[in-house]
Amino acid sequence: MSSYEFPFLEKGLIRPLWKTSEDTCTAIDGNEFSLSMEKSPPKLSYLELPPPKSQQDTKPFRGLSVELREWILTRPPPPPPPQPKPAPTIAPATRKPRVKPFDLQDIPDVMDRIGWPVSAKLQRRWFAGALNYANTDDGARDGINQDGKPFPPSMIDTTIIKLDWLFRFPRAKEAFEYLSRKDVLFTARSRDVLARKFKRLRPTSRCLSTWKLCDGNIHEYHKNFQFQLVSVDSDFYSKLKMFIRGVAVPNGIWMDDLYGALGAFTFDAAIDSYSYMVYSNGRARLEIYGVSIYARDVFTFHDRSDEWGTQYLGHWNKTGFIIIPAGTIAGELTKSDIPWYTVTRNAYISEKNVYYPIRNKDYRNWQLKHGQGGDFIIYSDRRSIPLAGPMVIEFNIE
Repeated sequence: MSSYEFPFLEKGLIRPLWKTSEDTCTAIDGNEFSLSMEKSPPKLSYLELPPPKSQQDTKPFRGLSVELREWILTRPPPPPPPQPKPAPTIAPATRKPRVKPFDLQDIPDVMDRIGWPVSAKLQRRWFAGALNYANTDDGARDGINQDGKPFPPSMIDTTIIKLDWLFRFPRAKEAFEYLSRKDVLFTARSRDVLARKFKRLRPTSRCLSTWKLCDGNIHEYHKNFQFQLVSVDSDFYSKLKMFIRGVAVPNGIWMDDLYGALGAFTFDAAIDSYSYMVYSNGRARLEIYGVSIYARDVFTFHDRSDEWGTQYLGHWNKTGFIIIPAGTIAGELTKSDIPWYTVTRNAYISEKNVYYPIRNKDYRNWQLKHGQGGDFIIYSDRRSIPLAGPMVIEFNIE
């Protein structure tokens, strides 16, 4: 048993709030009590369809008589000489673990148990996906995988996250309402974004529906007509604010299903309908008649290069998880692989009292070990934002 003791945060028994526990946790031997990744991965559920089999792959018909003659004239090889039987070996005695191992794939079940059903759905989808991961900051933002290719369609989810669910969390609803303001939607910077996008498009005096132009594909809709966004829980200072609130305020909110599901995400605004004219004097006139807002995230365990360490996701076991403030701070402030202690509550070793540290890095290691696990892009449903009248933007074509 180690002498290292840590304070920790835990959820209340009734309300989904976090508070500083009256107990302490003690670091224990990480070699004996380590996170398991040995459980077999789930059946692959998110795969691209294989290409159709070409006719060249079909074995040509050679005729029964030809194949029979070859079978008769071909002598089978002589049987190999018998090998001596190896001497029996005595297997080394194995030490029975004092507690049942906790596997990374146990986490979705734990999330269901603590009332995080959406987080659990996203994790199960990730584990069941084909190997697909972002390994650059641009890839984690735009959905570019380890092969430098865009995430395939099977790695785009439009069913799990809904706006009505997001609005249950005040910070998400506030961000949505903030982006809905006209002065936030149409800043000087977002107008420049629109000008660059529409310079590539063919002018039309008709009012066009962008959703129809994209055949109802929200990924294409986002790529072609998104022009403004706001972030939720995205930067270090937002996380630090949540952390301080969780530690300093009695029974303060620290982590919830929203944070467990998305961590950090954006609300994005895109054009719904428009007309676009170009005049002979080189000026262009864009009239915007409708805008929609939706949530977007790339579900990945990539650690961004501007972060100093690998993100700490709590200490978990099959009953739930706790937050050790020292682990949160260390995960953000150092790139070194400092000891991430397995801990036991009140120095009592049992399956319910031993907690295992989980980090972004552990999920990436699981992917490489099993050749499975798919980062994917998340889109919510869309919500139209009323405009008092057409928004007119004029700009030079050249």
